[in-house]
Amino acid sequence: MKEERDRLLEKYYRGETTQEEERLLREACLAEADASPEKAFFTWVAGESALPEGLESAVFEKVDASARKKRVRVLIYSVTSVAATLALMITLYAGNLARLEKEQEFRMIEQTLVHVSETLQPAPAEPDMLVLWVDNDVEIIVN
Repeated sequence: MKEERDRLLEKYYRGETTQEEERLLREACLAEADASPEKAFFTWVAGESALPEGLESAVFEKVDASARKKRVRVLIYSVTSVAATLALMITLYAGNLARLEKEQEFRMIEQTLVHVSETLQPAPAEPDMLVLWVDNDVEIIVN
């Protein structure tokens, strides 16, 4: 057992051990009755690597809360974007309807004014001249 531990220690210091070999070395060093630098080292590493009680759940709760806030924020942005788009479309549609109504009113007023103008103005008199012949050089007109 001592030779196996020493062999694993040499491999460990060279950085050639696998995780399984490191686990066996750690268990062997911690199981020793007498104090050694390796036992002190593995005891210190075991103490340093232990997580405080409830740390993992607290971290996951914070991550979940952050994810929930992000989802809510994305939902709010999406709803706001859709509402703004609908408001813009309704405004453009209403503006277009108002423009069309004004054009229709303008045409109706224009037709009314043309009708009034035609009824108030006398018809143009027919000329008293009678054109008998038209040629490139000659025109025959009777008055």
